[in-house]
Amino acid sequence: MPAKVVVAAVLGTVLEWYDFAIYAALAVVIGRLFFPASTPTTSLLIALATYAVGFVCRPLGAIVFGRLGDRAGRRGMLAITMVVVGAASLLIGLLPTYASVGMLAPALLVALRMAQGLAVGAEWTGGATFLLEHARTGRRGLFGGILQAATVAGFLLGTGVAALIVHVVPDAVVDAWAWRIPFFAGGVVAAIGLFVRLRLDESPAFLRLRAAHEPAHEPDDDPTNTDTRRNWLLLFGIVFGLTLYGYTATSFPAFLSGVTGLPLADALTTNVIALAIEVPLIVLAGAASDRFGRKPLMVGAVAVFVVATIPIFLLVTTSGFVGVLLGQVLFVALYATVSGPSAAMYTELFPTRVRSSAFSSAYNLSIALFGGTAPFVNTFLATRIGTAVAPAYYLTFGALVSLALLLVTRDRHAEELR
Repeated sequence: MPAKVVVAAVLGTVLEWYDFAIYAALAVVIGRLFFPASTPTTSLLIALATYAVGFVCRPLGAIVFGRLGDRAGRRGMLAITMVVVGAASLLIGLLPTYASVGMLAPALLVALRMAQGLAVGAEWTGGATFLLEHARTGRRGLFGGILQAATVAGFLLGTGVAALIVHVVPDAVVDAWAWRIPFFAGGVVAAIGLFVRLRLDESPAFLRLRAAHEPAHEPDDDPTNTDTRRNWLLLFGIVFGLTLYGYTATSFPAFLSGVTGLPLADALTTNVIALAIEVPLIVLAGAASDRFGRKPLMVGAVAVFVVATIPIFLLVTTSGFVGVLLGQVLFVALYATVSGPSAAMYTELFPTRVRSSAFSSAYNLSIALFGGTAPFVNTFLATRIGTAVAPAYYLTFGALVSLALLLVTRDRHAEELR
C-alpha cells in the first residue's frame, strides 16, 4: 500500500468530519450568532436543523461524483471534492453574523452547508473505494479501519479545537471572532490534501477495468444487477441504525449542554477523551475483521447496543463528569467494534464498475435521512417528551433494524474484490 494513498484518503476523511464536528461542537454558539431566538434551546434546535441541511445534498453529490468516479476515475473525483469542502469551510469562517446583515447571514450559512454536503456525498465513500482498491485481500479490514478511525480523528480534532477555544477564550471573544478560527484551519487542511491527491496514481482495480474495456456500469441484462440492487438495499438499511449511533457519539456535547445543562466545556472535554479512546479501537476492530470476518464483530456489537443503549443514556444524562465520561467511553467502544469492519464490508458488497456510485448513493442517502438529522431528533425527543433518555428508544429501534439486515448480509472478507 503506497503511503501517499493512505495519506490522501485519510486527509480528506479527516477534513470532511472535522468540518461537521466543529459545526456540531459550536452549535450553541452558532445558534445564538446566526439564529437568535426567544430561548437558547430554540436557537440550538434551529442550528442543529441547519446541521442536518448540510446532509440534504449528500445523495445528489453521491450520484454525481460517484458516477464520475466510476466513469472517469477515482483520483480526479477526490481532487474535486477536496476543493469544494475546503473552500466552503474557509467561506463559513468569513461569514458575517445575523447582527451585521440580518437574514442574509443564515441564508449564506445554509448555502455553504449545502455545498459542503454536495461534495462530501462522495468524499468518504470515494476515499474508501480508492484506498481499499489498493489493498490486498486479508488487509482490507485493517485499511478500512484506518479510514474509519480517520472519521473519528476528524471529529476529535474538530471537537478538540472547539473545546480548546471554549476553555481558553472568554465567551464574549468566542462570539466576536474566535469561533471562526476552526473554519479557517479547515481551509488549510484542504490545501494540503489537494496537493497530495493531485500526485496520486489511479487505483489498480479501476485501471484493470479500463484496460479490459468493460462498461463503467452493468447493462440491464447483466445477472449481477440483482445482487447489486439487493446489496444496495441492505447497505441503506444497515447504515440507518449505525449512523444514528455514529452521529449521536459525535454530537454528545451539544446534546448534553443543551438538554441536561452540563457546562459546554465539560461536555466537550468528556467527548474528546471518549473519541480519543475510540480511534485505536476502530483500527483494532478493522484488523480483527480480516481474521475473524466482518459479520461476527458487527453483529455482536449491534446486539449489545440493543440491550445497552438505554442504560448508557441513563448514565450519561443523570451523572456528573465521571459518569458522563464513563457512559460515552462505553458507547464509543461498542461503536468502534461496529465501525472498524464497516468500510471494508460496504466496499466488498459491489463490483468495481459500479462500486463508487452504488456505495456512495446507498450510504449517503441513508446518512442524509437519518445521520444528519440524528442530533436534531435526539434533542427534539428529549425536550418534547421531557426526559433526556428519550433518544435511546430511537437508537435502539435503529439497532434492531441494522442487526436484522446484518444477519442476512454475505461476509466477503476472504474474497478478492470483484
